[in-house]
Amino acid sequence: MKKEEFPTFLNEQPTIIFGRTGRELLVIAIGLGLAYFSWLRIGSIVPGSPLATNLIKGLLAAILVVGGVVVAFVKVATRPLEEWAFVWLFYIITPKTYFYMPVEESISYEAQSATQEITGSLSIKDGYYEDD
Repeated sequence: MKKEEFPTFLNEQPTIIFGRTGRELLVIAIGLGLAYFSWLRIGSIVPGSPLATNLIKGLLAAILVVGGVVVAFVKVATRPLEEWAFVWLFYIITPKTYFYMPVEESISYEAQSATQEITGSLSIKDGYYEDD
């Protein structure tokens, strides 16, 4: 009888570099990319001395990097923060009030005349179609 191997550790993510999963590395890379992009673009937006501009650029870049690290590592109820962000976004987009509009039971006169034009005026007598 052939011995079968069953996979173990199915609930664990494989690590790629430095013991970090692919998701964590991707979120950190996005945070670093946003920080770098903001560092490049903030200089043209904020006027003033180079020291103040570099201080503002460094502060914003640090906030973005720390935000990326927090999103990568913090989990709430065993779910990552980006899943909670999508849940919150879906909650905001979903309407909170639904209106009930019953479908009318009777067909309007225009719909009846359109139906007669399509089907013609046929009647069934003794199992046969006859023109009126």
